[in-house]
Amino acid sequence: MRLISKFFLVFSVALSQAPLRAATLFKDPQFKVKVTRNVRYGTGEVRQPNAAKGGLFLDVYEPETADSSWKRPAMIAIHGGGFLFGDKSEMTNICRELAARGYVCFSINYRLVPDDPPGTSLDPYTRAVMAAVADAQHATQWVEHSAATYHVDESRVFIGGSSAGAVTSMLLAYNPEIHPPHFRAVADMWGTMGPRVSWIRKGGPPLLIIHGKEDETITVSAAEQIDARARQVGLDHETFLIDGMGHSLPLNLEVGGETLLQHLIDFFYKHLGSSTRM
Repeated sequence: MRLISKFFLVFSVALSQAPLRAATLFKDPQFKVKVTRNVRYGTGEVRQPNAAKGGLFLDVYEPETADSSWKRPAMIAIHGGGFLFGDKSEMTNICRELAARGYVCFSINYRLVPDDPPGTSLDPYTRAVMAAVADAQHATQWVEHSAATYHVDESRVFIGGSSAGAVTSMLLAYNPEIHPPHFRAVADMWGTMGPRVSWIRKGGPPLLIIHGKEDETITVSAAEQIDARARQVGLDHETFLIDGMGHSLPLNLEVGGETLLQHLIDFFYKHLGSSTRM
């Protein structure tokens, strides 16, 4: 993957701009957002700069409300960077958008190639990918264990990311070997699965695919392959392949009369399902 130098455009949602109609919980922005940064969710073995167990951290975005009578759906948000660089802060805007609607969003850091995580593969890139998946699984388990603290509905957990973050999300959510938690839905923003696309099976979590047709970092054929597999097995999914756009799309881009962000919000809302934790 080529280095990625840009990410989401800034979204500014002022409460004064909210619709005059009654706001729908989990769909319309209606809360101020509380942010807690650098919460430690575990450790991961690294070999650079020295062999050690390095700390793994996440940022928490939650709706600012004193009402604790209702449980919040949660999203595990995973940044991109080709498994070479990147930081959880890159997911700030999308996490703020979700928290303003009533979600709790957990944006995670994970081990990268420069950390040289150990593993069975001789290829440092492959080891980093597998370490990222393991870290995302660990973060999801941490969220479940911390559900009461953040008023999270454990039966309504979503996952998604951009580029390498999308790769990590899908390799966790559809992995037949590690029995990951059942996510409500997955957001693939310009990611790929490669030969592991066969992991997608009927009954897996619904999938939203967003990809630019002119992407030269991860070509649109990756999205087309994922879409074709989802169609083949009957997985509930939606696909947006955007003309004239490359890698790292702005989520305020309008497609079909709505922004890509709104399509994502609508997709998650559609798959909230009934709560078992209210």
